Amino acid sequence: MLNVHIIPILSDNYAYALEAPNSQELVVIDPGEAAPIIAYLDAHGLKPTQIWHTHHHWDHVDGIEDLSAHYGGLPVFNTKNPPADHFAEEPLEIIKTPGHTLDHICFYFPKSAIIFTADTLFSMGCGRLFEGSATQMWESFSKISVLDDETLIYPGHEYTLSNAQFCLKQEPNNQALIERLEEVEKLRAENKPTIPVTLALEKQTNVFLRAKDAEEFAQLRALKDKG
Repeated sequence: MLNVHIIPILSDNYAYALEAPNSQELVVIDPGEAAPIIAYLDAHGLKPTQIWHTHHHWDHVDGIEDLSAHYGGLPVFNTKNPPADHFAEEPLEIIKTPGHTLDHICFYFPKSAIIFTADTLFSMGCGRLFEGSATQMWESFSKISVLDDETLIYPGHEYTLSNAQFCLKQEPNNQALIERLEEVEKLRAENKPTIPVTLALEKQTNVFLRAKDAEEFAQLRALKDKG
């Protein structure tokens, strides 16, 4: 099983260090800021061998140059230059998820049942549509929704509390959502991450994932954009 290190960066981003047991391989995913990642890795005696990023937005890539230089030059993989179809001995599936950006991808490891969704799927939310359409994002969500329910979701931001509050306004009688909000409030009060979260729980609590079609999805996204 792969070991995921959650590294908070910037104001609300998450970068990740993905470690393969019994291997020297370690990849950093979406390094939007180098300094806290370097501090974390050095404190834990870890040394990256690769850098991956899910899309081109600055808060997911701005730390690449400094991070790579600090460790003597690292290969960088992305949608135009994708990584191999495995990491160490773990199969890797690259899922194209346009919507937030047209080049957005997610990294899915079926054996370990983990997926890095960055700014496509958040816990109880979805990314803003900067380049793609609501239909594209709906189709991207559909690709994720068919994965194993126990898949752990690692998104790109800590937006869970505000997302939960929005979802509860749409489904005020959703008991799973009420319980999830209580859990999230407690975690954030302790300054702890609210992720990862299982796909099964997202199917119960994420109104975007629960939308029946692209039209309903678009209506929800427009409503969320209004604040």
